[in-house]
This record gives sequence, C-alpha cells and structure tokens, in this order.
Amino acid sequence: MKSAQIVLIEDNPADVTLVEMALKENGIEHTLTRFENGEDAIRILCAGLPKVDLKPDVILLDLNTPRTDGFETLHRIRDTPRLLGVPIAILTSSGDRKDKHRATLQGARYIVKPLQLKEFLSTVGRAVQEMLGEPS
Repeated sequence: MKSAQIVLIEDNPADVTLVEMALKENGIEHTLTRFENGEDAIRILCAGLPKVDLKPDVILLDLNTPRTDGFETLHRIRDTPRLLGVPIAILTSSGDRKDKHRATLQGARYIVKPLQLKEFLSTVGRAVQEMLGEPS
C-alpha cells in the first residue's frame, strides 16, 4: 500500500501531535503536510501553480484557524477543480449543529474532537482509514 498524502490545517501544536499519534496508532502509512492557517493552505493547494504537485488523499481541517475561517478554506478547496473528490474532514471542538450542517452541505465529514486520548486516537484514525477506503 502506498503512503497516503494527508494535509492537516491546524494551528494548535498539541492537536497536530494528537493527529500524528492517531495516524501512527492506526497503522496509516502517510506523509503529513501541515498548514498553520487556511490562508497558507489556500495559497498552496488552490493556486494551481505548475510546480505544486501536492495532491492530498485526505484533508483534515480545523474550523478555528488564524487568518482564514475554516469554512472559507473549505469553500475554496471545494472550488478547486484538481481537488475535486479529495475527502475532507472538519476536525473541531465545536459541537454546534449549524457548523455540522454547514460542513455536511459542502461535502465534508464532521468530527468533534474527543476529549479522551484513546477515543481521539481511534475516532480520528478510523475516520482517516474510511476516507482512504481502507478497512478499519
């Protein structure tokens, strides 16, 4: 199995560490590209620059990142033709039903970050496996 190209748009270093732990704990071979804010992610992922060959297999996106709102980032990624079909999961601490509905309308999976470590590792790992089409 090839190594999955995973993009993580997350400003909190602790959450980045947790996502990396979840991927490792669940045996997901991967290369992780991290953006600390939506603006940088949009600039690199959506610009259509010929030298940018980053085509993720999965995108994990925090809603509350600096510079660009997570929903604006999601919208811009969804409007980028070369990224059509790339599974996106919103990874957030917000349990707001409106946020979940809004994410679902844009075709993103919505994951509320579990507070317990074991649950976080299994929830995020299982979600990424499913988005990659791997058995969990």
